Amino acid sequence: MDIAADGNMLIHVKKQGRLPTDARSLRSLIGCDSPPQAVCEGCTRIISDRFLMRVNGASWHEECLQCAACQQSLTVTCYFRDSKVYCKRDYQR
Repeated sequence: MDIAADGNMLIHVKKQGRLPTDARSLRSLIGCDSPPQAVCEGCTRIISDRFLMRVNGASWHEECLQCAACQQSLTVTCYFRDSKVYCKRDYQR
């Protein structure tokens, strides 16, 4: 966790790939194992996209990670308060 210069909590958004390349993971892709599926915090659907966003331990579809106030897409950083994510401008309000 990072703290911004103004003292507010700053959360870095982490983009994770969904297609592993090791032998065990490849077996799971063809049905030998079934890894747990991530569920989007925003829409509650299973994330089957190649990439997912991780914020504060939760998984999100790229298109679902938006500011709770203005719905601006949050692709690099976001601010977290009361279990909601915000852009910097709305977090400071």
